[in-house]
Amino acid sequence: MSFTPLVALKSKMGEFDSLLHLDKHENSTPRVVIELLDSVQPAGRGIFRSLVDAAVELAGRGRPAWIDPHLLTPAGGLAQCPGGPFEHLDNCIENALQDKFGLLVPDVPALIPVVPASAADGELRTIALLQEHRPREVVVRFRDLGADRLADRLRHIASLTRLGDQAMHAVIDLGHVQNVDQRQVESAVVLARALTDHLGPASTTLLAGSIPDTRHGYATTVRDRPEVRLWRELVAGVSGAQIHYGDYGVVHPRPSAAGGTGGRLPNPYFVYTVPGNVITLRRQLVRESGKVAEGAAGEAFSDIADELVARQEFAGAGYSWGDRELAACRRGGNRTAGSVPRWIAMATSHHIAHLTRRAPAEL
Repeated sequence: MSFTPLVALKSKMGEFDSLLHLDKHENSTPRVVIELLDSVQPAGRGIFRSLVDAAVELAGRGRPAWIDPHLLTPAGGLAQCPGGPFEHLDNCIENALQDKFGLLVPDVPALIPVVPASAADGELRTIALLQEHRPREVVVRFRDLGADRLADRLRHIASLTRLGDQAMHAVIDLGHVQNVDQRQVESAVVLARALTDHLGPASTTLLAGSIPDTRHGYATTVRDRPEVRLWRELVAGVSGAQIHYGDYGVVHPRPSAAGGTGGRLPNPYFVYTVPGNVITLRRQLVRESGKVAEGAAGEAFSDIADELVARQEFAGAGYSWGDRELAACRRGGNRTAGSVPRWIAMATSHHIAHLTRRAPAEL
């Protein structure tokens, strides 16, 4: 199996928008984990519609979205859907695929379910119901790096989900990382070796992210991406297997608290991925009498675009949809971007292109 990067998304509108603008070149589609949040309501338009549209785009490219509901609370709308979030989304995505493609609907499942390695039997049996409707692969997400009784656990998951001949994928999730912790690497290597022995040489992905949860100051910064170094050390420690790379895109691995910024527009920022590093640019909003001046966000983002496009690290306007939009947001261009979803959409688009266009050694 060829190297296939993975991006974990936090159900943000901008992230979904970026998936609707994936390039058409070969291997331009990564694996995508969509982490469901309570903010995704099962009715109406808005973010739920964007999620379904993004999932249809991925399935149309032959790479159905991996759907992970572990962050949902019992009070969330999706969690309360009859049959649960998997069944509800499977039906909605399948119907949307039929509407878009008609008789030419792709021969793939609408979604691939993600379950925690510690999933209760009831959770696993909901996957069996999906399998009755249409056989599909299953993804098991490991947050505990222990490998004790792994074979028994994998057999139990395969049995209760009625996996049959379908493949099982494993994701080793390190969450937020700030540096390379050798003890963490050693534990991950042991688990990855065991998973490779049980599931095959191209079944496992390492997932981690280093985007901070808060932004400080307005100076442009360049810092390394320890998730890349962690992945390289894991690859070196597991011989004879292909360990896939995964990260959390351009956002923090943990979802923000409900309410976020309380309705306030944050100071414009942009996260730009380059080989081994990430560039973060930020500007302070102009205020008049204590209020944000009209058009200030778009003007400040134009300043960010001017600086970034002029940097030698800029990949070029033709690199991705996000890069094209970014270049057009410069002063004198024909675009403006005054909202967080737009900033995240452009940054995620570039990030996905970076992962899918570059060789593994250049991540």
